[in-house]
Amino acid sequence: MLIRQTSTYMIAHGTSAAFGFLSVILFTRLLTPTEYGFYVVGMGIAGIVSALVFTWVRLSVLRFESEGDAVDIRLTALAAYAVSVAATPIVFAVTVLALGVPFERAAAAVVLAVSLGLFELGQEILRARLDAGSYMRAAVLRAVVTIGLSLAMVHLGYGGLGLVIGVAGGYLLTSVVFSRAVWRGPRKPFNRDVFSQMLRFGVPMALSGGVFALHSALDRLLVAYLLGDHAAGVYGAAADLTRQIILFPALSVASAVVPLAIRSLAEDGPAAADAHLTRSGELLLAVVMPAVVGLAIVAPHLAALILGPEFRATAAELIPILVFAWLFQTISQQFVQVSFHLAKKPRLMVLHGTAILIVNVVAMLVLVRPFGLKGAAASLVLAEAAGVVVGYLLSRQAHPLPFAWQPIVKVVVAVVAMAVPTALIEWRGADESIVGLATSIVTGIVIYAAAAFAIDLAGVRGALMGQIAEFRQRRSDAGPRRRLI
Repeated sequence: MLIRQTSTYMIAHGTSAAFGFLSVILFTRLLTPTEYGFYVVGMGIAGIVSALVFTWVRLSVLRFESEGDAVDIRLTALAAYAVSVAATPIVFAVTVLALGVPFERAAAAVVLAVSLGLFELGQEILRARLDAGSYMRAAVLRAVVTIGLSLAMVHLGYGGLGLVIGVAGGYLLTSVVFSRAVWRGPRKPFNRDVFSQMLRFGVPMALSGGVFALHSALDRLLVAYLLGDHAAGVYGAAADLTRQIILFPALSVASAVVPLAIRSLAEDGPAAADAHLTRSGELLLAVVMPAVVGLAIVAPHLAALILGPEFRATAAELIPILVFAWLFQTISQQFVQVSFHLAKKPRLMVLHGTAILIVNVVAMLVLVRPFGLKGAAASLVLAEAAGVVVGYLLSRQAHPLPFAWQPIVKVVVAVVAMAVPTALIEWRGADESIVGLATSIVTGIVIYAAAAFAIDLAGVRGALMGQIAEFRQRRSDAGPRRRLI
């Protein structure tokens, strides 16, 4: 089931990443770095607001709804979302009056946070119910609608503000279209006891979500504060490009990890959950690490072809640093934090996020002024690496995570086999066209696939052989029936 769910989520996140990739290409050409910086800061504020106000709802849904088909807390979760929406005017006032964010920017960010919260609630319900097909279709539609609305708003002259509005519209319209798939009956009524459980579980999650969202946006917000919107726009473009490429394979695997782990624990016990986590950890590394190393190798070539002229040189320097921040963040948030979900100990997630945030703040304050944008990127890497270590230590107090050296060694072997020839082609080749980039990428994919098959990385060879045997068996069974007919 893990492979099947992962493949469906890979289509969903792959399509979403492709459109996100396209948006970076388009909007770094249509907007100036300062206008793009407005969008970057607006998205950062929206992420923090959404995390503080809505994260407790969606994470509670994921934790409780994943326990099995007999559990249905959808109407209770919808009531919780409504309560959260009612709190947004207070958040808006604090954002404008206390933090000094301009009215227009704060309003767009809050609208985006509300729309994002509704969309993510629906996606978590579909994910918890293992309805990967609807999840995939919603993700694809959201990506298409978002880029269409954003282009329209930018062409109407709204600049970075129009880009934020377009993203908000994409989330909201998709939520409306898929409301039937998410909320179709039969539904269990609102349950006050469940709501109380959601509060007890979710409020610490909200604090944790706010901490992690602040950490995720801190580099961009501090760059904007210390170096201005222009620098934030250039830095944000490099970070967005990196995120779109790395997030696609990471979320494709991670989307199946948590609900299946929870269900394994609930139905079959800790041993089954540990077996699932071991397989998931190997698969997560096997998918994400080659993307990280490959992107670091081709970063200058990719930036020259993809980004607008004002963004290229800086992105070529920043991406090889930022990719490792996303590697550590993926391990930390998509694997290590599963321990806290399984044990229902959200306070540990708060401690985890706080530790990462502290490292990030200290590193940013020390490194940004002397080293500029490279210092900001390095600060993020240091914070995320610290997050992996701290999170693993905290997991000892929750559901202890299984640890095996063999899968890590296998992934490293396959990645090195891929990286060496790819780097030689990329660094020695004089062709900076899209054909040259495609040659490097295809070479890396082919070599990595061959290495993964040879050492049976993440069980890929066994799964493929099993599919071939099953196909042959079906053909063999069908043969006699055709002759009888």
